[in-house]
Amino acid sequence: MKTQGVPDTIPATDGDYILASAIDSHLGLFTGNMAAVFTHQIDAERLAQALARIFDMWPILGCRFVVQGNRLFWERISKAERQAFFMIHNEQEFETFCTRQVDSRIGPQINLGLFPAPGNSIILLKLSHQVSDGRGFALISRALSTTYNRLLQDPAYTPKPIIQGSRSGSQIVRQLPWSALPIMVMNCIKLAWSHKHPRSTLTLPLAPWDNTAWSYRVRHISASRTNRIISWVKQYQATLNDAILAAQLRALVHCGHWNGTAGLRIQMTVDLRSWYGRAPAEDALCNLSAFEYVNLGTDLGTDFGATLQRIAAITRERKRSYFGLSEALLVPLVTALPYRWLVRLVGTVARAKAARNNVPCLLTNTGPIAPENVTFDQPPRAAWVLPHVLFPPAFCLGVSSYNKAISLAAGVSHRDVALVDSFLDQMVAELPA
Repeated sequence: MKTQGVPDTIPATDGDYILASAIDSHLGLFTGNMAAVFTHQIDAERLAQALARIFDMWPILGCRFVVQGNRLFWERISKAERQAFFMIHNEQEFETFCTRQVDSRIGPQINLGLFPAPGNSIILLKLSHQVSDGRGFALISRALSTTYNRLLQDPAYTPKPIIQGSRSGSQIVRQLPWSALPIMVMNCIKLAWSHKHPRSTLTLPLAPWDNTAWSYRVRHISASRTNRIISWVKQYQATLNDAILAAQLRALVHCGHWNGTAGLRIQMTVDLRSWYGRAPAEDALCNLSAFEYVNLGTDLGTDFGATLQRIAAITRERKRSYFGLSEALLVPLVTALPYRWLVRLVGTVARAKAARNNVPCLLTNTGPIAPENVTFDQPPRAAWVLPHVLFPPAFCLGVSSYNKAISLAAGVSHRDVALVDSFLDQMVAELPA
């Protein structure tokens, strides 16, 4: 039965076009995960009921993404097709579920797993990147936990549907003054020059991706050490994210067989919601993240402090000039192309960068996981995000935190486990103790 006021189809936006083209160009696996570990038992039946109500709260989650020639849209699927709740019975099933992909073309756009392990209960929320970036974890987990908690006292509780609000990145650009245009054009030109100087980029020497044998590698940094890192970086007017970037670059030099000429360059995601106002109904699920870059050329600096100081100077300068929007003017141009041309363009550019050894590692920082967003009767003892995967030579490193404890995570083929473990350990070692 159709929920009142909920449309059967939802138009695709610019972010949908770009994510779909990345998927169809086979650049990676675009499912993210958020894990939360509890010391109490979770009510499986109540959790499944809460999940069912989330599909009515955000109708787009109960859709499949459809590509019909040049027409892209979201299509509502039936309740019978929304098989999204899974009980996990052992460690092997949990590891398999972590790497399970949410197929955006089949739907639904989220899966939820519950692993009632001895002494712990683990909830794993899986989210299709096609429908939302990392901000979706915060919105969905908050709604899911709120609904779960309310159902204990009010079994008839149903959250109000969110069917309004823009999902397009144009909502950010439209609010900018006309005086921003020449500055953004100049920023785009500067970025294009930076991409070619140096001509190659240092990355991890990863083997070709093996989709039949891969897993996530994770490292956790305690809250007490995180507090010490935050205090230490203040002397450089740097942020915690700057410190993570510095550790990543220095670990790349240590593990990436640097020849001294490849560029020390990192691509990172920026949540535009944090920097610019939003249209009404800001809880609409969408992709509103963009890329920024740190390029140290071939000068790493003599020690961690020197590397951090240069990175902090670069990010401070970028934050003063339409941070995250250097490539924004390209979006309406590429999304105006016929879709098959867009897929061909994305694939051609990716292959050309790989041929030139000019594919920077990606750092995606989803930020703190708020305890209230993952409180299911009681808050978890730990929580972290497992990011989507980019195929080699690209590499995606995810950063998240919960109660000040930092988690570093990456998906990796089994043949590269030793290399990525060494890289993550080196990152942790580089950070101030």
